[in-house]
Amino acid sequence: MRNIIVATAAGLVLAVSFIGGWVTSTSHARVATPAGDPLNPSQITTSAKNLPTMEFVDYTFVFN
Repeated sequence: MRNIIVATAAGLVLAVSFIGGWVTSTSHARVATPAGDPLNPSQITTSAKNLPTMEFVDYTFVFN
């Protein structure tokens, strides 16, 4: 019983130290801004051509 309590306490200390290190760390990653015009979803959807078509068969009201 005592070993379980010691192992649990050690696990909690380890978890708290990892979470604390993750929260306090800072990222120095740089993200470049996109060049050119931003994407316009409305323009993309209205100008789409030659898209594949699919047949949908609805079997909702099929009675035997």
